Amino acid sequence: MNRATVARRIRANGMGVLGIWLLCCGGPGGLLAQRDSAATEAEMQDDRLAVERGDPHRDPDLGQLDPMASVFYGAEHIPQFLAAWNALLRGDATARQSTAPLEVVHFGGSHVQAGRIGWSFRQRLAADKPGLIIGRGIHPPHRLGRSNGPPERGWQSDAEWRLQSCANRNHSGEWGITGVEACQADTAAVRCWSGSPAGAHCCDAIRVFTRPDSSVKFRPMLAAGWHIDTALTGLHGITKWTATSGASAPDTLLLEAEATSGVLQGVEWRPRDVDFVFHDLGANGANATSWMRNPHFAAQLSAVDPGLVILAWGINDAHMVPRRFDPSRFLDHYRRLIATIRAAVPDAEILLVSNNDSHYRYRHNPNAQAVRDAMLSLVAPERVACWDLYNHLGGKGSIDVLHAAGYAAADRLHMRKDGYILMGELLYEVLVRAALSHNPATP
Repeated sequence: MNRATVARRIRANGMGVLGIWLLCCGGPGGLLAQRDSAATEAEMQDDRLAVERGDPHRDPDLGQLDPMASVFYGAEHIPQFLAAWNALLRGDATARQSTAPLEVVHFGGSHVQAGRIGWSFRQRLAADKPGLIIGRGIHPPHRLGRSNGPPERGWQSDAEWRLQSCANRNHSGEWGITGVEACQADTAAVRCWSGSPAGAHCCDAIRVFTRPDSSVKFRPMLAAGWHIDTALTGLHGITKWTATSGASAPDTLLLEAEATSGVLQGVEWRPRDVDFVFHDLGANGANATSWMRNPHFAAQLSAVDPGLVILAWGINDAHMVPRRFDPSRFLDHYRRLIATIRAAVPDAEILLVSNNDSHYRYRHNPNAQAVRDAMLSLVAPERVACWDLYNHLGGKGSIDVLHAAGYAAADRLHMRKDGYILMGELLYEVLVRAALSHNPATP
């Protein structure tokens, strides 16, 4: 596919000025040397993009955004989320059917673990609706185990921690919703920080995720005015502390183990009066079968109780020799996942995300198209929605265009920083436009 074809597809699917600029101005001449790992490249950006990208792609007047039917399928299958999302965007408190925050859980592989898709989504929402209080969701301990993760969040400990991931077939663990465990055999304390400046949004609840059957619990060292929420504590490995008397949590927590060893699966800061929470829960290399290895996945998902669950593992489902991809097995795995999610959270609705175009062993991978087609075949029978990211980014050959413009990594599989930010912005826009199309009332 040549650049003109990709440009026409992106224009037709709503990428607008940014997409046109990406294709017309991108080229290999100005890129930095791209010999770094995919995790490192996820934090690289081309100097041109830092200057040129951004506002031309945005339209803050939500009422005038057009539907994107050509890349979003099955909107009729997520009506509760779209209605709540629409009410949130319009600031219509009376239209909200619940006083609880609207929560989205985004599952995936390395694209999601990098943290920039969710970060970009939250940034766009905050820019469009400055009055909303937005939560960053569960903070998995990737960096505690020396893996990559959202760069604005962090972990620090004097102990040696070993990361066990459900995506690694050589690992075993009592995983839950995050799909990872950081394990230590020491009594050293752990520091973690949320990425929010102190005082930006006061947090009045802390949730710590660990093994349900473990006697080892981690206690955040908090000032006076906190108590354990007995209704949740000990349930499925989740311990919750709630503030009283106007107390609030700092942006950096000190966690102390209550025994000689410990396992951490995640920490969440809950802002006071939070309106919206977007959880990024990815594991490098994860595919559709990875979370099926997690014995406490369903129970913890039920405790989180999201309104929308996004499944975005397709890129790793496609990453194999073309002849090995079996659509029937792929579909069976997703049907089982969908059934598990619905049994755990009956009111949650599900959005599938097709993978981006990619290479396998330095050659174009036709499985990317095959995964996209298989996902779309699930929309009607499984009553799910699907965002066709594959075609939104240009379809076959688009990964080479994105790489030349500085958005995709050298392996033509992962993205660089601005590529993941772009994905988050596009996800935000397709959901906004779907919500307004589903319920076209405007402010």
